[in-house]
Amino acid sequence: MNGKLRISHVARLLNVTPHYLRMLEWEGRIPDASYDRPGRFYTTADIQLLRAIGIGTKPRRLKTPDEVLG
Repeated sequence: MNGKLRISHVARLLNVTPHYLRMLEWEGRIPDASYDRPGRFYTTADIQLLRAIGIGTKPRRLKTPDEVLG
């Protein structure tokens, strides 16, 4: 993976929809994505955090970023 990945690519990697990621961001359940001129992008570290939270694994409850980061 390179430095910046678009939301559609990240959603495919996590087996969720881009809408789901946007909704979680809007609700404040995941950290805001970074933005540049064309739109949202995620880094490798962002993807690792989203996986640690439980996105794409269908857990009963998603962890909060604070629970993951300590």
